[in-house]
Amino acid sequence: MMQLISEVRTRWGFDDGHLFEEFVRWDGVCTSFDELKKIMIYAQEHKVVSVQQVLVLNSGVEINIPIHGALNLLPDRTGVLVIFDKEPSKFSCPEAPWFFGFPNNAAIYNADGSLRFQLHNPEGEGSYIGAIHSGAMPNHPDALGVLVGTVGHDPEWLYLVDFNSPKLICTGKWVRY
Repeated sequence: MMQLISEVRTRWGFDDGHLFEEFVRWDGVCTSFDELKKIMIYAQEHKVVSVQQVLVLNSGVEINIPIHGALNLLPDRTGVLVIFDKEPSKFSCPEAPWFFGFPNNAAIYNADGSLRFQLHNPEGEGSYIGAIHSGAMPNHPDALGVLVGTVGHDPEWLYLVDFNSPKLICTGKWVRY
């Protein structure tokens, strides 16, 4: 039986030895706002010295992912989608398969932590994959969307992600925010 991801955990280590942990579970349950607020307040007075992200499988096994960025759980729980910033975080591994630069700056990783594939941005040079689209997509209720923009501008074009192919699917929709 294929292992599914039950939650994503992020552990923040501080210079005085304190450790905070936040989580997002597959069913949407996550660390409370009050707990996140405590972490933010604590980080204003103490230096963050480590960040570790793990995928927790149904079996309880934890898979370390050396990326400091949002690990967006796929709806089928078989992996995560990661959209990378222009530069890697100091807490991330700066090399492929753990970092991809513009324009193809997103990838899907399997539940075991292996790279499924790097997404292909059809807009090419001078563009980037900017964000997960969480707005309504009435014609695609079970799909995951990403916004693709031009460097120097907000993401604008909506594309759908096929979890079995690196090619993004054009919707022809323009998103302004």
